[in-house]
Amino acid sequence: MNNKASLEPLIFDIARASFVDGPGVRTIVFFKGCPLSCPWCHNPESQSYKAETMYFPEDCIDCGNCKEGKKCLTRARRIIGKKYSPEQLVEIILEDKAYFKTSDGGVTFSGGEALSFINYLSLVLPALKKEDIHIAIQTCGYFDFNSFVSKILQYIDVIFFDFKIMDEDTHHNLLGKSNQIILENFVNLLQHKTSVIPRIPLIPHFVANKNNLDAIAEFFLKHKVKHCEFLYYNISSREKLIRLNREPAEDLPEKAAHMAQNRAWIDYFRHKMKKK
Repeated sequence: MNNKASLEPLIFDIARASFVDGPGVRTIVFFKGCPLSCPWCHNPESQSYKAETMYFPEDCIDCGNCKEGKKCLTRARRIIGKKYSPEQLVEIILEDKAYFKTSDGGVTFSGGEALSFINYLSLVLPALKKEDIHIAIQTCGYFDFNSFVSKILQYIDVIFFDFKIMDEDTHHNLLGKSNQIILENFVNLLQHKTSVIPRIPLIPHFVANKNNLDAIAEFFLKHKVKHCEFLYYNISSREKLIRLNREPAEDLPEKAAHMAQNRAWIDYFRHKMKKK
C-alpha cells in the first residue's frame, strides 16, 4: 500500500455546481496523487503526489519571468496542487450547502485517489456529516481497507468503485499495481451497508474488449452485482500530458469511441450479465 496519507495532501481542483458523480448539485474535490498509473487517465495531473507545473503556451507573452525564476505574469505556467487544512476545506465545501439542500446534492471526493488520504478525510468527513451533507467517494479501489472502515466508512453515503483491467498481470504491467487488493476491497465492501456503485470506463482496447468485459461480468455474477455504470473515454488526457511535458503512450487512443461503439459494448456486457 502507499504511504502518502499525509494530514494535508495536495488538492488540484475544487469543482462547484457539478451535476455528475452523485445526486443533485455537487462540489467535487480532486486530490492529487494516485497509486495507479493508468495511461488513459483524463486527469494525468492528478497522478503524482507532488506539485507539478502545467504549461499553457496560448497564454504565454514571452515576458521572460520563467527564465529568471519569477512568477508568470499570465499564468501560462501553472502550479498544480495546493494544500488546504481540513478546516479550510470544510469551510469551502459548506459555502455550497444551500445548493446541496435544494437539490439533494452534496460533495464528492475524487482524484487522483481520495482514499490515499484516509487520515485527512477522517478530519473532514465528520464535520460535513454534522451538517447533514451527502458524501460520495470515487475510488480506483486500491486503499487500506481496515483504516478505511475504522476511520471514515460510517460517514460515506455512496462509493463509486472503478473496474478497469481484470487480468492481474496486465493490470500490474500497465497500471503499476496488482489488482488483488482492489478486488478484495470490493468484495469486502459488499459486506457493509454502504451503497457501492461499480463503474466501468470504456477505454478503447484497454478496457473495452471482449475478454476483459467477459471477466468483469463473470466477477459481477459471482458476487451478485446487479448494477453498474459506464464511463466514456475522455481524450483530454493527451493534451494535458503534453502540457505536463510528458509523452502520451504510443497506444493511447487519439479519438473517443463513437457513441454507437460504446452502446455496442454496453449491450454486450449487459447480455453477458443475463447469461446465468
